[in-house]
Amino acid sequence: MSLSVVMGGLALVVSAQAQPAEVMDLRSAVHEALQHNPEVAQAQVATEAERAGAAGAQAWPMPSLSYQAWQQPLARPFDPTATNMHMVGIRQTLPFPGQLAQAGKAAEAAVAAREADSVAARLRLEAQVAHALTGSWLMEQELEAHGRHLQLGEQTLAAVRARYAAGQARQADLLRAETELHRQHASIEGLRENLEGTRALLNALLGRPVEAPLPPAAAPEAELPSGSAERPEVIAAKLRAAGAQESAALAAQARRFPEIMVGFDYMLMPGMPDAFAVMLQVPLPWLSERRAAEAAQALRLQEAAHLAQTSAENVARYEAAEARARAAAAAAQLRVTEEKIIPGSERTLEATRAAYSTGQMELVALLEAESALLDAQLSRLRQRAALGDAIADLRRALGLSLFPEGQP
Repeated sequence: MSLSVVMGGLALVVSAQAQPAEVMDLRSAVHEALQHNPEVAQAQVATEAERAGAAGAQAWPMPSLSYQAWQQPLARPFDPTATNMHMVGIRQTLPFPGQLAQAGKAAEAAVAAREADSVAARLRLEAQVAHALTGSWLMEQELEAHGRHLQLGEQTLAAVRARYAAGQARQADLLRAETELHRQHASIEGLRENLEGTRALLNALLGRPVEAPLPPAAAPEAELPSGSAERPEVIAAKLRAAGAQESAALAAQARRFPEIMVGFDYMLMPGMPDAFAVMLQVPLPWLSERRAAEAAQALRLQEAAHLAQTSAENVARYEAAEARARAAAAAAQLRVTEEKIIPGSERTLEATRAAYSTGQMELVALLEAESALLDAQLSRLRQRAALGDAIADLRRALGLSLFPEGQP
């Protein structure tokens, strides 16, 4: 009970770890995030907006109605009977051959790219949730490790006090043991504050209020993902390159072929027979500097889109290799720490404590042995967390989702 008084809120964390309380695992956290995170919702809405806009890409230009009043006398500006001719007409622009089909292909590529962006946002969120959950787990476990180390420190302080009372220890030893205990208190307080920040991040990713309570985090993943899929960022880049190619071809054709406008007018002339007129308007795009500039711009955008595709492919390959290497490194370090370093640190501490109790070892050696064991235990936790982070990054780099069937 004295430990809980000394460490304040740490006792709550330790007790939560000791009891079989409900924990938040990665799948349940990702499930909740995908349901409530606004970034995923925004990506889906953006896809729907792109799809709605693409529906009109192959539509004909809108027709227009016109009305003209010819030779209206200034003396009778609002008298329709004084007008020599009322003319009502309709105008329609005719796209050049293949224009609408190519515009439709470019729009469809843009929609598909947005859909890939939405998948990328989901995978990115899954990795972010995994990192936040792993960070929360790591700090909870570090608090528990520091709590155990604090108990060792209290035992050491009690032993030093007993030896000091018996005249077998110096006052400097007593002060050193007390200082080491205070240092542990400071470390614990810092971890507690950092844990609150990590939990706030996790709550934000889950779409919860940042101060909402969270159950303890489950241990991070330890198994490498199997299989692979094409990265959605690469898919999106390929689709945008294809769309840019269609847009460039469309701009090149728009420079050569005009969009012809046809019209029909019906003329009402007081005192004379009604009549009609037809019109044909042909622009001259090959004389337009604007059309030439648009074609040149489209070519450069096409080149930029292909370069972006190459860059996305390079990034995808690098991120997969880097995450796999980090996972292998963390797994190797974790294995050595668990099999060699921690058992050796435990044996060293046991032997040092026995030697100190018989006066054969100085206090500084005992404190160093305790610190070495704590460092080894913290190293194991951090390597375990590093392995989980690397697996989360590798799964995203391989284009794999925890919910490959789509919506959880």
